[in-house]
Amino acid sequence: MHLKKQRLGALIIFSIFFGMIVSSSLFAAEKADATDDVVLAEIGSTKITKALFNKELQTFLNTANPQAASHFSSPEGKEMFLNQICEIYALEAKANKLGLNKGEDFEKDVHEISVARLAQENMQKTLDSVKVDEADAKKHYEANKNTYTEPASFHLFQISVATPEKAAEVKKELESGKSFLELAKKESTDDFKDAGGDQGFVPENAIAPMVKAVLAQLKKDEVSAPIKADEETYLLVKYTEKKDGSVKSYESVAPQVMRELESVQQRKAYEDEMAKLKKELSYKLNEDSVKLIQKEKLSEEEQNQVLFTYADKDVKIGELFEELQQIPPFLRPQILSGQGLQDILNNFSSRRLALESAERNFKGLSQEYPEVIEDSKRRVAIRALLDEKIGNISVDDKEIEDFYNKNLSQFSAPTQMSAHHILVKEQGEAEKILEELKADPSKFEAIAREKSTCPSGKSSGGDLGKFGEGQMVAEFDKACKEAEIGKIVGPVKTQFGYHIIRVNERTPAGTRKLEEVKDEIKSKLLPEKQKEAFTQLVEEAKKEFNVKIYQDKL
Repeated sequence: MHLKKQRLGALIIFSIFFGMIVSSSLFAAEKADATDDVVLAEIGSTKITKALFNKELQTFLNTANPQAASHFSSPEGKEMFLNQICEIYALEAKANKLGLNKGEDFEKDVHEISVARLAQENMQKTLDSVKVDEADAKKHYEANKNTYTEPASFHLFQISVATPEKAAEVKKELESGKSFLELAKKESTDDFKDAGGDQGFVPENAIAPMVKAVLAQLKKDEVSAPIKADEETYLLVKYTEKKDGSVKSYESVAPQVMRELESVQQRKAYEDEMAKLKKELSYKLNEDSVKLIQKEKLSEEEQNQVLFTYADKDVKIGELFEELQQIPPFLRPQILSGQGLQDILNNFSSRRLALESAERNFKGLSQEYPEVIEDSKRRVAIRALLDEKIGNISVDDKEIEDFYNKNLSQFSAPTQMSAHHILVKEQGEAEKILEELKADPSKFEAIAREKSTCPSGKSSGGDLGKFGEGQMVAEFDKACKEAEIGKIVGPVKTQFGYHIIRVNERTPAGTRKLEEVKDEIKSKLLPEKQKEAFTQLVEEAKKEFNVKIYQDKL
């Protein structure tokens, strides 16, 4: 099921505004309060009671991030929330007055949104049915004690220097009796320099492996031999105290145990529900088609192959492949390998099964969750209003040109370059590749796909596209600025390894042309015009329906 395409402008405003209030979870009514019938606002003949406000607020807080939840729990946040509820009801009243809450398209969209929301509510009911008691939590704790431990820790001191010679020199001074604290302040190059190298107690699992191995052989207050951390960092370490690891008491981790066990049991409840739906709806996966999903490109014939069937419906590979295109190309190979592919397929098929189940049980679920139907009607009506009033707003060429001419400084551009590269870990391998390319430069893309450790290798033969001066690490940037166009250079060493580089193009710094930035300017101006129109629409609706807000009664 797919909603008809709406104009982008209205949907952007709609999602920003409407998403602030409406969430997908509904809550059981709280215990009645004497002030529940107090009217906090009026929109025409509609009254917002304290009971309704509290319910909407609690619904939002339950799904909001901590920062938003904290803000909207404050007196100022509650006032803002009440204003937003009134604006939504005013927009709904405006839409209804214009007859946008009627017709075949309206009913179709309401039904489609309702099915999706009811599927969510039905699954949430399954998850909410999971209850974890104290006895189960203690049993889980006892069976998994080794995961609730306080790791051993060292009171660690460290001096960092740039060369092995300097490390040996400092080590010799320490052996002669000089203060570790003073030498750290004088010689160390790391962030603990000002504290005399004192890192405080550091958990064993947070200590670098090479340092941890040395600490295991050291005695208390003994200074280590120089430790090579990387090509430019050598360490001298010691510890003054060690705390042994210990198992945390059940009382100290009880909330964590309860959450973890609840998560495990909810996952099982979810999987059991999906297994039941697969059986009820005769779900069948085409294993041969699954292998095709990992391909970068699919032919039309491949996209039309059946991925799975349920309830006598065929789902084609192309339907999932369309979603996968949203994953950046350089991430796709990693995500679609192993368990990642299975997780994506499971989520995709589970959504289809849940929607089908909600569709089949629409009448019963609608009666169980009447708020969902009312909310869906509100969503669709307001969306239609915004689409009608805001969706046609556009930015013309004259507005774009005027903005460009008045803000030329915004469109200055550094030197632009485009390049291909091959990245490997070892210098010797890079030199061999360079020799091979000197003999046959046309092999560049093929070698990049085969040997480069950069994601751009497999995805595009090492093509980095266009980038500005200073965007890359210094060594790579310098090589690209100095290289002859089309000539293969390297190896160039960076923190990532060794690069073989071919610069394809270099454009001097200057002001970007209007044609290059038209879309960029439009994407800036259009939301501003839409926001202005939206604000005006809201104010008109509030005035038309005589919105009255009684903040003092909150």
